[in-house]
Amino acid sequence: MKNTFSFVVVIIFFVMLSSVANKVKANSCQDPLGSCLQCDERCKAKHGPTGQASCDTRNQLCTCYYTCGPSSPTPPQHKQCYGGTGLCSSACNQNCAQKYLGGSGFCESIGNSRLCKCQYPC
Repeated sequence: MKNTFSFVVVIIFFVMLSSVANKVKANSCQDPLGSCLQCDERCKAKHGPTGQASCDTRNQLCTCYYTCGPSSPTPPQHKQCYGGTGLCSSACNQNCAQKYLGGSGFCESIGNSRLCKCQYPC
Protein backbone atom coordinates (compact mmCIF):
# COMPACT_ATOMS: atom_id res chain seq x y z
CA MET A 1 0.00 0.00 0.00
CA LYS A 2 2.85 2.35 0.86
CA ASN A 3 4.59 1.61 -2.47
CA THR A 4 1.37 2.32 -4.39
CA PHE A 5 0.96 5.66 -2.64
CA SER A 6 4.58 6.64 -3.45
CA PHE A 7 4.06 5.66 -7.07
CA VAL A 8 0.91 7.82 -7.31
CA VAL A 9 2.77 10.80 -5.80
CA VAL A 10 5.57 10.43 -8.35
CA ILE A 11 3.07 10.27 -11.25
CA ILE A 12 1.26 13.39 -9.98
CA PHE A 13 4.61 15.20 -9.70
CA PHE A 14 5.50 14.42 -13.34
CA VAL A 15 2.07 15.51 -14.57
CA MET A 16 2.42 18.84 -12.75
CA LEU A 17 5.96 19.30 -14.07
CA SER A 18 4.94 18.65 -17.67
CA SER A 19 2.03 21.10 -17.47
CA VAL A 20 4.40 23.84 -16.25
CA ALA A 21 6.85 23.08 -19.08
CA ASN A 22 4.08 23.44 -21.67
CA LYS A 23 3.12 26.86 -20.31
CA VAL A 24 6.71 28.05 -20.63
CA LYS A 25 6.92 26.84 -24.24
CA ALA A 26 3.60 28.51 -25.12
CA ASN A 27 5.22 31.96 -24.88
CA SER A 28 7.73 31.29 -27.66
CA CYS A 29 6.94 32.54 -31.16
CA GLN A 30 8.74 32.25 -34.47
CA ASP A 31 8.95 34.56 -37.45
CA PRO A 32 10.30 33.42 -40.85
CA LEU A 33 12.61 36.14 -42.19
CA GLY A 34 13.61 34.71 -45.58
CA SER A 35 17.26 34.69 -46.61
CA CYS A 36 19.98 33.83 -44.06
CA LEU A 37 21.95 36.96 -44.88
CA GLN A 38 22.40 39.00 -41.67
CA CYS A 39 19.85 36.72 -40.04
CA ASP A 40 20.74 37.53 -36.43
CA GLU A 41 20.86 41.30 -37.00
CA ARG A 42 17.44 41.34 -38.69
CA CYS A 43 15.94 39.14 -35.96
CA LYS A 44 17.17 41.44 -33.19
CA ALA A 45 16.13 44.56 -35.11
CA LYS A 46 12.59 43.24 -35.55
CA HIS A 47 11.99 41.48 -32.20
CA GLY A 48 14.46 43.10 -29.80
CA PRO A 49 17.65 41.90 -28.14
CA THR A 50 16.10 38.67 -26.86
CA GLY A 51 15.35 37.43 -30.40
CA GLN A 52 17.29 34.26 -31.27
CA ALA A 53 18.00 33.68 -34.96
CA SER A 54 18.43 30.29 -36.56
CA CYS A 55 19.49 29.63 -40.14
CA ASP A 56 18.46 26.41 -41.87
CA THR A 57 21.67 25.83 -43.84
CA ARG A 58 20.08 23.32 -46.18
CA ASN A 59 17.32 25.67 -47.40
CA GLN A 60 19.12 28.94 -46.54
CA LEU A 61 16.11 30.24 -44.59
CA CYS A 62 16.28 32.42 -41.48
CA THR A 63 13.83 31.95 -38.61
CA CYS A 64 13.64 34.27 -35.60
CA TYR A 65 12.49 32.87 -32.25
CA TYR A 66 11.26 35.42 -29.72
CA THR A 67 9.16 35.70 -26.58
CA CYS A 68 5.51 36.37 -27.37
CA GLY A 69 3.81 39.08 -25.42
CA PRO A 70 0.35 38.66 -23.97
CA SER A 71 -2.28 39.07 -26.64
CA SER A 72 -4.15 42.34 -26.46
CA PRO A 73 -7.76 42.85 -27.55
CA THR A 74 -6.69 45.12 -30.43
CA PRO A 75 -3.09 44.51 -31.48
CA PRO A 76 -1.25 47.61 -32.68
CA GLN A 77 -0.83 47.80 -36.42
CA HIS A 78 2.86 48.13 -37.30
CA LYS A 79 3.16 48.25 -41.05
CA GLN A 80 6.58 47.41 -42.47
CA CYS A 81 7.78 49.09 -45.63
CA TYR A 82 10.74 48.20 -47.80
CA GLY A 83 13.19 50.28 -49.78
CA GLY A 84 16.78 50.05 -50.86
CA THR A 85 20.09 51.84 -51.12
CA GLY A 86 21.53 50.24 -54.25
CA LEU A 87 24.33 47.70 -54.36
CA CYS A 88 25.20 45.84 -51.18
CA SER A 89 28.20 46.85 -49.10
CA SER A 90 29.38 46.26 -45.55
CA ALA A 91 27.58 49.51 -44.61
CA CYS A 92 24.15 48.34 -45.82
CA ASN A 93 22.56 48.34 -42.36
CA GLN A 94 24.06 51.75 -41.53
CA ASN A 95 22.93 53.24 -44.86
CA CYS A 96 19.36 52.05 -44.28
CA ALA A 97 19.34 53.46 -40.75
CA GLN A 98 20.42 56.84 -42.16
CA LYS A 99 17.96 56.83 -45.06
CA TYR A 100 14.86 55.49 -43.26
CA LEU A 101 13.77 56.29 -39.69
CA GLY A 102 14.03 53.05 -37.69
CA GLY A 103 15.34 51.24 -40.75
CA SER A 104 17.54 48.16 -40.83
CA GLY A 105 19.28 46.72 -43.86
CA PHE A 106 20.25 43.35 -45.27
CA CYS A 107 21.82 42.17 -48.48
CA GLU A 108 19.88 40.03 -50.90
CA SER A 109 20.89 38.40 -54.17
CA ILE A 110 18.62 39.16 -57.08
CA GLY A 111 19.87 37.53 -60.24
CA ASN A 112 23.59 38.25 -60.46
CA SER A 113 23.40 41.37 -58.27
CA ARG A 114 23.61 41.76 -54.50
CA LEU A 115 21.35 44.60 -53.43
CA CYS A 116 20.99 46.39 -50.11
CA LYS A 117 17.36 46.15 -49.01
CA CYS A 118 15.91 48.20 -46.17
CA GLN A 119 13.02 47.41 -43.86
CA TYR A 120 11.47 50.23 -41.81
CA PRO A 121 8.25 51.05 -39.94
CA CYS A 122 5.81 53.21 -41.86
